Amino acid sequence: MKQIDIFGVGNALVDIEYQLAPEKLERLDLPKGMMTLVSDSRQGELLKAINLKSKEIKQSCGGSAANSLATASALGSKTFFSFRVADDPLGDLFREELRLAKIEIAETKSRPQGRTGTCLTLVTEDADRTMETHLGVTEDISSDDIDFEAIRKSRHAYIEGYLVSNASGFEAARATQEAAKETGADLAITMSDPGIVENFKSEFEILMRNGIDLVFCNLREAELLTRENNLESCKKKMQEVVPRFVITLGKHGSYAFDGKSGYSSQSPTVTAQDSTGAGDTFAGAFLHYICMGKGYNEANKISNIFASEVVRRWGARLPNEKIKSLHEEIELGVA
Repeated sequence: MKQIDIFGVGNALVDIEYQLAPEKLERLDLPKGMMTLVSDSRQGELLKAINLKSKEIKQSCGGSAANSLATASALGSKTFFSFRVADDPLGDLFREELRLAKIEIAETKSRPQGRTGTCLTLVTEDADRTMETHLGVTEDISSDDIDFEAIRKSRHAYIEGYLVSNASGFEAARATQEAAKETGADLAITMSDPGIVENFKSEFEILMRNGIDLVFCNLREAELLTRENNLESCKKKMQEVVPRFVITLGKHGSYAFDGKSGYSSQSPTVTAQDSTGAGDTFAGAFLHYICMGKGYNEANKISNIFASEVVRRWGARLPNEKIKSLHEEIELGVA
């Protein structure tokens, strides 16, 4: 009997979130809606140029896989996260938030000197988010940071696509993949960001060739991965690449393929404030519900409810109380 439902590996980042006018984003010459890796000094320059005041900043712990695990954990899944933070106050904050989220971690790992990664997330009035990320010590995450015993105990393993952006992170992803195959864990990956897929497509293709059971991506990421330019073509091509997949479509819902049949689900109509974390929340809910025995059709419908709720508010994660109340409403059939 496996003791852990979902093992995850990914970048450990503290989010610095700020609402910005589109014209100011344009003046800063930042690629809207994309994630860009930047140096510590460049991130500092942007913070100075934006002239942030402490009362305008929302700071919280993030990272794509960590966000997904936080959702799954709040829903009741047993989760474990492998990551890399520095021996600094932000690293302390990150570990404490994982503890509060009831995400298990390896307590014996020593922490390197340096700086924990930060992600400057700029949200425009259309709820789109532009991310300028300084990875800090998480840039050096490698197979040494993976808890292979935790993978052995896990039913599902989940890889954050951002890891492929550097050699040691890609090594960590490949090591997780091989360990999952050896121990029989079902392996999922999220594409994470169109820019990552565009610039590191060969790394994703290597992972696909070596065995991925489930892919999470949005439509633009699917188009880049398959070299197609519309949803219907992407659906067909994705079936040739991976056994199972989910394509999220923003306010238009999502499409899930379980290896035999495809299921479309509409997203509830909401007024979006901030799209940060929507895909992460969707993936976390989806993984939880398939762990609990739900089929792809039902998991797809439910996960859209959670994703639509997170975009209604600031921040990449829903409060635990909201996740639990939504789950209860769904079980009662009133959500």
